Amino acid sequence: MGKHSRRPQHRLWRRLRWYAAATALAAAAAHLYPANARFTAATSTDGNMLAAGTVVLSGTVSGGSQFFTVSNAIPGSTAIACVITTYTGSLPATVQMYVPAVTGTLSSFMVFRLQIGTGSNTDCSDFSPTNTLYNTTGMRAASQTLAAFIAARNTWANGVGNWAATTNTTRTWKLEWIVQSDDAAQGQSTSFTARWEAQR
Repeated sequence: MGKHSRRPQHRLWRRLRWYAAATALAAAAAHLYPANARFTAATSTDGNMLAAGTVVLSGTVSGGSQFFTVSNAIPGSTAIACVITTYTGSLPATVQMYVPAVTGTLSSFMVFRLQIGTGSNTDCSDFSPTNTLYNTTGMRAASQTLAAFIAARNTWANGVGNWAATTNTTRTWKLEWIVQSDDAAQGQSTSFTARWEAQR
């Protein structure tokens, strides 16, 4: 009776040992082959950078920042000045000339002409025009006044020149005026700001 009672226990023990061995193998396999194992490859680029460009414009005139300073003008009084603009920005830009501010009424009695070209002297002694931007008629054209120019050209958007500037290039602008023979000009004066502006 005791001999037969040990057989079920022996079989149970053998089964437990097989279960333990299978569990150990499964655990070992799990360590050898993780669930997230995979082949990988990658590439990268280093040193990526962005830098803003520049828009830089400078001007040279004979009188520092004022190219016209005249008192006691009379009919026939005239003046000529050249402004040399140099563009040193890193970006190409469009340069326009305009007059954003004016005071006084003498400008209505001043015939005005504006030209663009080349030349390195602010007294215009070596100026060579490439285009007349205002007053192609000449200095006797009574309607081509400084006042009319200012009224039409007072912002960058409606300015003149349309110079496609690139790095380290220059343009010379010649301005000239003459006072008309008109008694209404007596005692009048004018003051204005001429501006050259580059935009990208």
